Amino acid sequence: MEDVTDALPEVVEFAEQRLDRPAILDGEVVAVDESGSPLPFQEVLKRFRRKHDVAKAREDVTVEPVFFDCLHADGTDLLESPLTDRHDRLVELLADEEASAVESPGEIRGLSLLWRTDDPEEIEAIDADALEAGHEGIMLKDPNSTYSPGRRGKHWRKRKPDVETLDCVVTGAEWGEGRRATFLGTFELSVRTDDSGESLETVGKVATGITDETLADLTDLLEPHIAAEEGQEVELASEVVFEVGYEEVQSSPTYSSGYALRFPRFQGVRHDKDPADADSLERLERLQA
Repeated sequence: MEDVTDALPEVVEFAEQRLDRPAILDGEVVAVDESGSPLPFQEVLKRFRRKHDVAKAREDVTVEPVFFDCLHADGTDLLESPLTDRHDRLVELLADEEASAVESPGEIRGLSLLWRTDDPEEIEAIDADALEAGHEGIMLKDPNSTYSPGRRGKHWRKRKPDVETLDCVVTGAEWGEGRRATFLGTFELSVRTDDSGESLETVGKVATGITDETLADLTDLLEPHIAAEEGQEVELASEVVFEVGYEEVQSSPTYSSGYALRFPRFQGVRHDKDPADADSLERLERLQA
């Protein structure tokens, strides 16, 4: 809920150049390389970390706005209109004065394409093309769905590759708040840097995918291994290994390993493994490469 206008002047420029009437659009900014291929989302985040010298930020990270929905156009609210109608309106808005020369929506700058199909093989092909182009996946949407601000509901579904997993040593945690105040949560994850599992480097924290019942079990499991406490933060002896899903490995100065897991998700406890069996920093580096 922050005003990010100053960090993304490309969006302002796009609106000034391409929109000739009031509109509310939904979309994303995508970082791209010199060939126009998408880069990982972490590249976009660099724009928001730089508070000054926006010109230098633009030079370091090129972003392009891409829009996939139209909520309002020229005085008409479209929230209750079907997705296909909203996308048609989006095409009309983004097609410039040379629209007559545009042979397909794929040639309209800033437009996210919409395919309509119920053929699983065609969906597979579209998804494969998206992944090959460097995107994270595709969205599956009910063509008759209305727009629900702030939530996708059952009418929108993400389709991404199967989640990769890592076995990480739990080296810290935080006590919860409110009804979870008696549970440990937000677990710190580390990978080993030697064969013994005694030398560890942090790679992220996980708090997603854990029910209250599981938190209670994890608290019972980890509480005997508390080595130190300061406020809500807990240091744990390296005894327990979690299996953690993630979407990608990113370079990051936040954690001591130099890497971070994007969207880590708890999968389970590896009762069959000790820290010497956990994944290594070397493997993390291979996965990031």
